[in-house]
Amino acid sequence: MVKFEVSAPGKVILHGEHSVVYGKPAVAGVVQVRNTLKLEVNDNKSVEICFPKIGLDVVTFPLEVINKLLSTCTEKYGALKLPESINHGVFLGEVQQFVRENVTGISKNDLDTRELNSLSATVYLLMGILIEGKTENLQKGFTINLKTEMSVGAGLGSSASFGVCLAAAFYFLIRLLEKESFLEDFQNLSETQQHDVKQRISTWAFYSEKIMHGNPSGLDNTICTFGNVVKFYKGHPPVDIKLACSLPILLVDSGVGRSTAKLVEKVTDLRARHTKLVDNIFEAMKYLVEDAVDILEHITHISDTENFHKLENLVSMNNNLLRSLGVSHPALEKIFVIAEKYGFHAKLSGAGGGGFAMILLPSWNIHEMKNFRQLKDDLEKNNFQWILTGLGGEGLTFRNL
Repeated sequence: MVKFEVSAPGKVILHGEHSVVYGKPAVAGVVQVRNTLKLEVNDNKSVEICFPKIGLDVVTFPLEVINKLLSTCTEKYGALKLPESINHGVFLGEVQQFVRENVTGISKNDLDTRELNSLSATVYLLMGILIEGKTENLQKGFTINLKTEMSVGAGLGSSASFGVCLAAAFYFLIRLLEKESFLEDFQNLSETQQHDVKQRISTWAFYSEKIMHGNPSGLDNTICTFGNVVKFYKGHPPVDIKLACSLPILLVDSGVGRSTAKLVEKVTDLRARHTKLVDNIFEAMKYLVEDAVDILEHITHISDTENFHKLENLVSMNNNLLRSLGVSHPALEKIFVIAEKYGFHAKLSGAGGGGFAMILLPSWNIHEMKNFRQLKDDLEKNNFQWILTGLGGEGLTFRNL
């Protein structure tokens, strides 16, 4: 029986938030807090979805209606190159209507936006990848169960990691149903062939991000798929940054949820009112990213004081540029004050408006430093939860169960 697990990390954007949407470069790296999705084929005549972190404990779609939708969509879209040539809005509208009409296990009237988007992304990717794989129908049902170490909507790329897990699970599913040794065979593919498979998964995950966020840059799904630390332009392949040393960071949860799509829209509205000013801020962010890349490629050890101080300066400078775009939040500002009080440099991460702040740390032996102990005690006193992690590492992983 087919049973396997896929996992994808979260991410932080070091520099380039918001400006990356407008064609400027960004630097991002994965952090090892992960989404893990288990898929198990069974004899039930249904697709069961368990996403407890977002309130979807068990929702079900009968296999009969899944196959009916697949037949309809194959007839409409089967001749197209997917997903690039599909009319995304029309296809999404059909999927959302299907979800509302056919979901069981939850009241259709109780579906909030996040739940509807999550279920729609699931069905959208399932349909698209089945059509792309020339699968005519599913003979058996399956259960997918998502576990996450991330706060939802907090700027760690949870939705992109979610999309990567879904796309990988469905991509591997149809191939494992044809050949149960596919995962082992995949490991023996050349590096180029594996990259091509992961690129298809990342592309589908990007369309999942469009459902969740409206106008994503493509950065989050790329970094969550491939891992590492990259420099990235919208619409272009990412360029790996070869870190000579691992950089420790502290991620601090503001406890405030926010909508990336709304924050991106807020910056768009600000730019419409003050185009030259905002474009100059984006241009400054571009030069800041270029400086950061140069330093990251040359810093050989965390004890390289001169380069580390340069990175700290860039963290503070970028945070102030982001503040000028109106995407900070009082809870984030409180974290910044606490960090600065003990000599650390902090910035918001992701779209802002809440979510996580990132604090650059000068040592992996940080617990031995008095000012770090004071920092974490102060954060905890103010009810801020934190994660000590490093920048970079593996992207998408998978294993048979």
